[in-house]
Amino acid sequence: MATDGTKSDRSLARDIGPFGAIATVVAGTLGAGLFVTLGTASSTTGPSVILIIALSGIIAMAIAINYSWLATIFPAAGSTYSYITRVFRNRLAGFVATWSLWLGYMAAVSVLALGFGSYLQVFYPAVDPRWAGIALITLLFVVNMLGARRYSISQNAIFLLLVVSILVLVIPGTFTVEAGNYTPFFTGGFDGALAAAVPLFYAYIGIAVAGEIGAEVKNPSRNLPLAMAGGTLILIALYMWTAAVIYGVVGDYTVLAGSDRPLSTAAETFLPVNATAIVGIGGLLATASSVHAVMAAGIKLPYCWAWDEVFSTRFSEVNDRWRTPHWSLLTLFVVSSGLTFWTGGLDQVIAIATFSYLIAYGATSFTAMYLYLNRPALREKAAFDPGRWIFVPGLLGLGGCVLLLSQAYQGSMTIYVPWLVIGLAVFSAYWYLGKQSETDVDAILDTLPGVPTDEYSPAIVDEPTMADDGTPADD
Repeated sequence: MATDGTKSDRSLARDIGPFGAIATVVAGTLGAGLFVTLGTASSTTGPSVILIIALSGIIAMAIAINYSWLATIFPAAGSTYSYITRVFRNRLAGFVATWSLWLGYMAAVSVLALGFGSYLQVFYPAVDPRWAGIALITLLFVVNMLGARRYSISQNAIFLLLVVSILVLVIPGTFTVEAGNYTPFFTGGFDGALAAAVPLFYAYIGIAVAGEIGAEVKNPSRNLPLAMAGGTLILIALYMWTAAVIYGVVGDYTVLAGSDRPLSTAAETFLPVNATAIVGIGGLLATASSVHAVMAAGIKLPYCWAWDEVFSTRFSEVNDRWRTPHWSLLTLFVVSSGLTFWTGGLDQVIAIATFSYLIAYGATSFTAMYLYLNRPALREKAAFDPGRWIFVPGLLGLGGCVLLLSQAYQGSMTIYVPWLVIGLAVFSAYWYLGKQSETDVDAILDTLPGVPTDEYSPAIVDEPTMADDGTPADD
């Protein structure tokens, strides 16, 4: 087993402030939903997208509260992985819940980078979106390599510009809304609304991304809940406002459903200037900020697995100067760049990413409730005490994820299952090597991924969960 000193040598630097954490959640999520999903999702349900955004937002907020509470107990890298492994004292459970997320993160970087290239074509039609996407990935790879502080500064700047570009669209549009354009409100009944719920929930898919960088956020007990719950509230407001505008200014919702750039299509009805160019700028900023945040988050999972010695320890090595997990970042850069040329299969991988997010979010919601009932010593270390009210977001988050999984699993299993088998083989190999070298699993689980030993005291860990035979639980 790695010594405590070695663990601390591989820790991350807390260089991200509250604004940077909020920018990671909000700007890192908008690119996935605002510029495409709000329009295309209406194909099955019509203008009632506005209501479904609100209902999806309730589920998203419940999940954000669950993550926020756990993050104050475990201010670590890797969010879902760290929470599950430290609560249940079991590395396998956390690994299974997050293995497919890694694939999803790498695919999301590719898809969003291709989206950046598509928006760049608004200004330079001859640009190949794939090469433009790779150029963006390369630039943000360098920024992320230079450490959390530089990531935070650049993300903050993009976030501010992005908010301005959105307000330029929605404020003028608000004064040109016609109520008659909202009818008929429901066009596909319950089935149509449920079918729209999955892509619309994808618009909130990054709500917990700040948890992935939890070991790099300053004053995590305050700033992580502020970023995740506060950021989700901002997203709900922006999505509902934007949806109300675009469906209120366009007389036929099917025009939005069939548009590659629905915001541009709507803006052309009320903006006196070139709406396509304004939306193009917003799209460039949104996709760039999303790529930036997903890169920062996506490198933390292999880093955490390596920290816990169920993956190559090389992935938990950090640069001495910038405290960046460079091997993990390099791997994401190479794979994501390569995936930009595999455009035919990315939609299916993104579907798997959504499926995997729902598994992770549901598992975390269950973990929050379990911890409250069964781990009192950990519960007392939280920055705030929700009392038994924690079961409201817990059940909402878990139930919502189960409901959405009933739709999201379709078409995902053909890649998800083989990928999970590969992951289990990887885990088994490192678990066996650990057994052979008599790795002290309890000592590993008494640390937090990315957090120096002197910052996190193992003394807060209460009695380990017992297996059926009465012995301490292990992998």
